[in-house]
Amino acid sequence: MLQILQKQLDESTSCPLCRAAMYWVEAEQYDQELSYHECSYCEHKVYPGNLHSCHCPACEKKRKQLIKEALVQENRKLKNKGKDKDMIEHKLNQLSFIQKLFLLSMLDDQVHENTQHDEYIYWERIKFQPFSPNYLYQKQLIKQLLDQQILVAKEFADEAGQYYVNVRLDGYSEPSLFSITHQLRQWFYQNLSQGVPFHSSDEVKDAIYELMYEKVVQFMQFYCRIWQVQISGNNSFKSLCFRLLDSLAAGQIFYLVQTALDYLHGQKLLQPRNEKFINTNLLKKTVEQYRERGLQEKWMTTTLPHPPQLLMSKMVEILFFRFLNYDEMIFVQPIWKIWEKIEPRLKFYALKRCMHCGSDELDVDYDAQHYVSLFCRRCKQQDHYFTQ
Repeated sequence: MLQILQKQLDESTSCPLCRAAMYWVEAEQYDQELSYHECSYCEHKVYPGNLHSCHCPACEKKRKQLIKEALVQENRKLKNKGKDKDMIEHKLNQLSFIQKLFLLSMLDDQVHENTQHDEYIYWERIKFQPFSPNYLYQKQLIKQLLDQQILVAKEFADEAGQYYVNVRLDGYSEPSLFSITHQLRQWFYQNLSQGVPFHSSDEVKDAIYELMYEKVVQFMQFYCRIWQVQISGNNSFKSLCFRLLDSLAAGQIFYLVQTALDYLHGQKLLQPRNEKFINTNLLKKTVEQYRERGLQEKWMTTTLPHPPQLLMSKMVEILFFRFLNYDEMIFVQPIWKIWEKIEPRLKFYALKRCMHCGSDELDVDYDAQHYVSLFCRRCKQQDHYFTQ
C-alpha cells in the first residue's frame, strides 16, 4: 500500500539503533504524502512526530518483549488476586546479603548525587556489563529479583527490561533510587560504621563461597574460549568446588581446572557444544581424579594467580576489595584462613545489642585500632568496647 516516490542517502543522519547512514524517503500512502528516514543497514524507520510505528526486526523484537512482560505482570496480578490486595513490598534491610550486593553493583556506577539519573533500571541496556563473574549467574540473580518482586516491570514501559526497585526504606514512604543506593553504599563502603548489610556472619561466608565458585566458572569459560568450546557450571560441579574450597585456595582450583582442561583438550574429548553438560561433567570427573590422586600421593597443588586478562566483576570488587578490605591475595589463600581474620568482627556486628534495652537500632562509632562505641536510638544508652 506504500508507493516510494523518491529515496536518497542522507549521510548526515545516523540510525539510532546501529549508527549506519539513513535514506530520506518520500512516499505516498492512501493518496497522502509520507516522508521518513530508513536505515541503509537494518531497515529501521524513523517517522517525523512518531506518527507511525516501525516494523523492522529490532522493533518487532522489542514489541514482543514488552507484550511478554505485560502478560507476565498481568498473570502475577491474577495469581495474587484474593491472596494479597497489594503487591509484596520488601524492606531493603530484609533482602539477602547477595541481593543487596547485586543491587549495589548495578546501581553504584549509575546513580550519583551530582549527576542526573533515571528512577528505573534499564536491564536490556546494561545486562552484558560485568556486574557478576559470569553472565549466567547474572541472569539467575535478575530472575530471582523479578520472581520475588524486588524488581518490578514498569507498566506501559517504552522499552523492554525497564524495572523499578520495589523496596521500602526507613524514613521514606517511596525511596528514590539515590536513597536506596546511598543506603547500600553506607552498608558496604563505610567500614561497618553505618550499619551492616547482613543478618548473620554466615551470610557473608556463603557469599564468599558463592562468588569464588562463580570466579572458577568464569575462569574455565575464559580458558575454553581459546578452543571455541562451550562450558558452564551445574549443581554437581558446584558441590565439588564448594568441597575443594574447604581446603584449597581459588588459585589452586584454577590450576586443577586448567590442568584438567588441557588434558581433555589434548585427548580431543571436549565437544564444541556443552549439550547435557557433557563438558562440565567430564571436567568434574577429571578434577576429582586429580584431587584424589594428589591426596594419595601427597602432591603440593600449585597456586595459579588471578589471570590479569580475567575481568574483575563489580560484585567481586565490592565484596572482596571494599567490604572485606582484601586484595588479590584473597585468591591465593584458602577461605578458612581468610575467615579466621574476618569472622570475629562480623560476628560482633551481627550480634550487637543495646545492653540496657536489647534494641539493635544502634549508631556505631568505629575505630578499627582502638574502640567501638554504640549509641542506642531507642533509649539513648551508650556502650563502649575497647578492641585492644
